[in-house]
Amino acid sequence: MTDCKYCQIIEKKTNIIYEDEKIIVAVPEKPVTKGHVQVITKKHHKKLQEMDDKDTEHAFYAASFAASSLFENLEAHGTNIIANTGGFNEKGHFHIDVIARKSGDDLNFLWKPNKLTDEEMKQAQDKIKDKCDLIGVEKKEKQVLDLDKKSVEEVKGEKEKKKEDDKPVQKYEKQTKEVPEEDTESYLVKQLRRMP
Repeated sequence: MTDCKYCQIIEKKTNIIYEDEKIIVAVPEKPVTKGHVQVITKKHHKKLQEMDDKDTEHAFYAASFAASSLFENLEAHGTNIIANTGGFNEKGHFHIDVIARKSGDDLNFLWKPNKLTDEEMKQAQDKIKDKCDLIGVEKKEKQVLDLDKKSVEEVKGEKEKKKEDDKPVQKYEKQTKEVPEEDTESYLVKQLRRMP
């Protein structure tokens, strides 16, 4: 048996309230509030960055659903959703804590912010912004060209064919139909003319 606390929860099925092929949702042994649940990935990942995009999306969807359930069923006034990843994560298993909050619950998640100079803030902002341009862009795996199976000309031909397939579809001009002169008068106007 592994020494990872979260892998043990998955293995023993401890306090599980939901399970599917990718995640479990469980009540921790020592919840911080009434309505504290954890979304735990079944695959052992230390960091969020190691996870497949679909698994990440699934875990956060489950956390969002859990938060909604806490609002509806326990009448929470709010929730904290905390992703535990990387070196600060105890035992190194990625999981998401969803904590129901009520006014006056005396939980304190405040921390004292570090003071940065304007230059340090600008540098950090620029580094983050450079990577933000890639949000929503899927990673494409590099393909290895095996020249024993295909010639360079065949590969170039495939690339050109793909470029042709990627061209935008031509839009057709709107066709207008000529209407005979007697039909140009509105139906409503015709009916009004018939009234005495």
